[in-house]
Amino acid sequence: MKRLYLYSKRDSVLKHWKSGMSRLYKLQGFQELGSLYAALEEARPAAVLFDYDGHIGEIEELLQYLKSTKTAVMAMNSSPVYSDGIVLLKGGARALLNAYASANNINQAVKAVVGGNIWLYPEFIQMMIRQNSMIAAGRQETLEPLSARERELAEMVALGMSNKEIAQTADIAEQTVKTHLKTVYEKLGVASRLELAIMVNSGK
Repeated sequence: MKRLYLYSKRDSVLKHWKSGMSRLYKLQGFQELGSLYAALEEARPAAVLFDYDGHIGEIEELLQYLKSTKTAVMAMNSSPVYSDGIVLLKGGARALLNAYASANNINQAVKAVVGGNIWLYPEFIQMMIRQNSMIAAGRQETLEPLSARERELAEMVALGMSNKEIAQTADIAEQTVKTHLKTVYEKLGVASRLELAIMVNSGK
């Protein structure tokens, strides 16, 4: 039976989780961070459900602590914030959902992360789609002054590729890459690769 650690300072949240969790897991609840970390020193659970309750620094520390382990971290909050979600996903969180989500959603999320997948609440996915669509539209507008070839090279710079790597990928001479990029800088009004990468990646 796989073990799950449940952390929340709020007794009501722990009761909510325990009442609806699948019987397939062995549950252990914690209301103090010190106790959670002490338990993690003793044994590694399949996942930690962590109610960070607006204190994002606490869960960021946990993600860093468990970074090199197989334990999945599920970020829970009674009022999920999109910007927090992005930060936590980048930090290694495997699931984002409301601390008072339905038992069905919580069990789906646990099953997903224990199986090595990611689970995100529907509203977060919709927001990601909207944000990505806006960035894509902004990027296209930003690169409008460029030719097709110049746009292609600008995208490669934004990916962090060197002139040599760009030359090999585009099958052109490295000097040709430099010439194209000089033109790109002039058209977009930037002075360096870093400025170009930021402009392309931000879409403005």
